[in-house]
Amino acid sequence: MRTYYEIEESDTYLGARDLLLRRVEAWAGANGLVTSLTLAGALLDSRHFSSDGRLGFWTPAQVRRALLEWIPEKVTAPEGDLLDAPETLRSLLRYLDAHGLRDPRGAAAEENESAIDAAAKEFAGAIGDQQRYGMVKTVTLSAQAQGVDIGDPVALAGFLNGVQAGRIMLDEGLLGSVLERQLCLPSPGQERKFAQLPVKLPAPEKLTAAAGCSKVLGQLRAFADWLGPKGRTLTAAGNIRPADARELISLLGTGDESLTFRSASDLPGLDLVVNWAKKARLVRRQGPRLVPAAKARPVLADADALWQRAFEAAFDLGDTVCRPLWADEPPSPLRLLYDVIVPDVMATIYSMEEPVPVARLAESVWDSVRAHFDVDSLSPITQVGLRGRVDNDLEHIFDAFEALGAVASVHDLASEVFSEDLDEGVTMPSGAVVPFAGERAAALREQLAAPGRLVSLTPLGTRAMRQRMLAEGREAGLVGELASASPAELLGTVAQHYTPATAAEEIAIWRAAYAGSLDPLVRAIRDSPFLSRKAAMLNVLAGGIPDGDELLASLLRDPELGPVALLVQKRDRKPDEVSPEEAAWLMAGSILELLEVGGPDAVRAQLEELPRPQQVDVVRAVCDSSYPARGTLEDFRALVAEPILSAPPRLRAIRNASPRDPRRPKRRSR
Repeated sequence: MRTYYEIEESDTYLGARDLLLRRVEAWAGANGLVTSLTLAGALLDSRHFSSDGRLGFWTPAQVRRALLEWIPEKVTAPEGDLLDAPETLRSLLRYLDAHGLRDPRGAAAEENESAIDAAAKEFAGAIGDQQRYGMVKTVTLSAQAQGVDIGDPVALAGFLNGVQAGRIMLDEGLLGSVLERQLCLPSPGQERKFAQLPVKLPAPEKLTAAAGCSKVLGQLRAFADWLGPKGRTLTAAGNIRPADARELISLLGTGDESLTFRSASDLPGLDLVVNWAKKARLVRRQGPRLVPAAKARPVLADADALWQRAFEAAFDLGDTVCRPLWADEPPSPLRLLYDVIVPDVMATIYSMEEPVPVARLAESVWDSVRAHFDVDSLSPITQVGLRGRVDNDLEHIFDAFEALGAVASVHDLASEVFSEDLDEGVTMPSGAVVPFAGERAAALREQLAAPGRLVSLTPLGTRAMRQRMLAEGREAGLVGELASASPAELLGTVAQHYTPATAAEEIAIWRAAYAGSLDPLVRAIRDSPFLSRKAAMLNVLAGGIPDGDELLASLLRDPELGPVALLVQKRDRKPDEVSPEEAAWLMAGSILELLEVGGPDAVRAQLEELPRPQQVDVVRAVCDSSYPARGTLEDFRALVAEPILSAPPRLRAIRNASPRDPRRPKRRSR
């Protein structure tokens, strides 16, 4: 039982959602809590179709989005039924918390329940506000208002056909406002962002020391000191005066010493520092003078705060970083796409284990340019020139972030991992496509075979990018942040979102905080109500500790966790190493695990490949196995075994045979 699914895993997600809803309904009923399966499913959908997709990750912002945006927009039901949504969400969150399915990086249970209470006061007004309805809900309610039984698919289809044919008229003003609002919103699935792998960061004091050593920070502070409390006079065009510019070139070390200029704006190095200070809100123009911002004084004294402000300002420096080559040159494509390209390339190199070749990044950037502009209509020589301009601007972007201390670069050979998918006839993982093919792949492969610029995020850059991604609602884990999580939350999170190496580190940090004991972790596996989750948790625990093999061997003798340990070991065991009793456990466990992961249809499809007698034998063996996964075994009996065992046997069709001549002797068999 996972709590995270890719958008493409629609069938798997729906199967898992149905399983979770069955368990929530039974648990809520046993505990006297309100729950509605329809509303609970919609609430889970609100998390699945979100920027991060984590079903167990809830914050007050997610609570408000689910209750005041998603339910009013998506769910069509009588108002009296919809009013159960706040309490249904409360029941859902309590179930997740009670069964170790909560993502510990979300808000505490008390904080989320307070958010539910606050949203409940606005909920009645939200579900009655037609401006919040989506297009499907608006049309469906319009059909209901005209007497159509919206529970009858045939009647609803007839209504829609009448609308399309012009026989039935709808409120055009209402539909227009809904359509206008919908066009500004991402459709379900488009909001999902790429999940990032967990990262490691040094101690805060080391990050502060690194920030203090930043070249850009030194320049910004020196520039603010040079301005003085009263500032300096600017030219009529608002630029630094030429005499002051010559002084600043030396003072700030801008690299413009050899350039001749008429205006300070002609000096790329100085222009970058001045505009960086403006975008970081350290200085401002006041009439004919450039003066320090009064509120910036504490920031200038705080290396961490100043570095973070400079980092955020770097995402708004397109005009200065992507400078035109001559005075009247139109903005380059990368300048026009600066606010799209820069976050994208910075996120691309985030959490990468190897430095990334800029040549590889440049190919993806060029694809973005071609997607936004009609490049193919240009002449070949113009395209070559434009591509050179794009590549040059990309280098300048990395130069700026390297000067800040957010990016590190080296000139070296790229790791082979960046050319593995460029080989002819390469086999890609399921669902993946070859990024570049033909002559383009060959040319890039040749580039990567020679030394070139490789870039990676520094610890400062990693911390800052992680903060940006978290603010966007993205998945961006940090090794060590689960030290206070419950044992079930720890294992569940690392099993789904961590690499083997970072999982081992996270588990070691958690154990160090709890005297190194494995008992709470094993107990959490034992208490999990989902077989597939038990297996995933045990697998990540065994792989994340030095004595993992010994742990599995000891658990094989455990009557409750022994079958689960077998499931974890099944890939490492040869057929002759499995006893008949273990084979029976493995068969039952594999089928029950498939039921949780793929749903009853997947299990029935697999069983239907067997002859009827063998199919019945397998079903009965699983039912009688007493497998230590009570909830899943009950689901198997109700959803798989009962339909199969109660179905009438299928007669085998045979061809009509001609009556045998009684005088003809029977053919002897060989």
